[in-house]
Amino acid sequence: MIKQKPLSVEARDNVRRTRKSRRRRGIISAIGALTMLGSVLFGGASANAALSSSMCDFAVFVGVRGTGAPAGSNLVHNGRVWTNGGLGDQVAPIRSALINVPDMPFYFLSLAYPATAALSPSIEDGRLKLIAELNYINQTCPYAPIILAGHSQGAQVISKVLTGAATSPLGAPFNLTPAAKANIRAVVLYGDPFYESGKLTNYPNRPKNGLLSTIPYTQKNSLATYNYLGWPAGSNSQQTVYKVREFCNIGDFFCQSNPGDSSYAIHNSYAQFANSVAGWITYELTDPI
Repeated sequence: MIKQKPLSVEARDNVRRTRKSRRRRGIISAIGALTMLGSVLFGGASANAALSSSMCDFAVFVGVRGTGAPAGSNLVHNGRVWTNGGLGDQVAPIRSALINVPDMPFYFLSLAYPATAALSPSIEDGRLKLIAELNYINQTCPYAPIILAGHSQGAQVISKVLTGAATSPLGAPFNLTPAAKANIRAVVLYGDPFYESGKLTNYPNRPKNGLLSTIPYTQKNSLATYNYLGWPAGSNSQQTVYKVREFCNIGDFFCQSNPGDSSYAIHNSYAQFANSVAGWITYELTDPI
């Protein structure tokens, strides 16, 4: 691993000023672009696409696909992530929306974990890889905000990383570093089987718990610790802003324990939120902390 030379205080201040200026310039045009995506949303990039080829340029998006979703290609970072594909058809539309936001070049990665029906080993593999990847991103690009998005089993992986104490295969403590945790700016969870009703991060709250909400691991309350004092969209006063949004469709088989959704049609209908999610992510990256 090649470590970057530490920046001076003056250089760090210049980086912050430059990036804040870029974000502020882009916010008005970004919001306008998001309202006009329409048919572009699920297609290719527009003429104003902002797709970064450098992980340290602006923000890093890491997607975690659901069970059975196709793998990606072009493994990097010791085989932890792909740079092409591997997001799944529920998370991929968020990428399609974000690359149409001008002046905000995102770098996209997808977690290279099994995503198989053998849940326990698959989730554990994903958890260890995601912790290692987020720590690596922060170490390599200490000023790059991190965005996370996962569907179904992918949401479970993210939930376990953000809320639970992890150990390495050798039993040693293995968690997100404080700096990596602080750099997480927005988290989107779709159809998480760990879902629990009544949590501050539910968007909006749903009345029932997920199929796997009662297993010993679950610590959903701690997701609310990912927050800051800021200005929520549409508000003119400072409030606690939560960095995590949990989406759970009414009638979802997994996050609402609904046997009527046996075809998983409801569980696999989160792509509809891509536009609003991209708008929220954009705002999270421009609302000052």
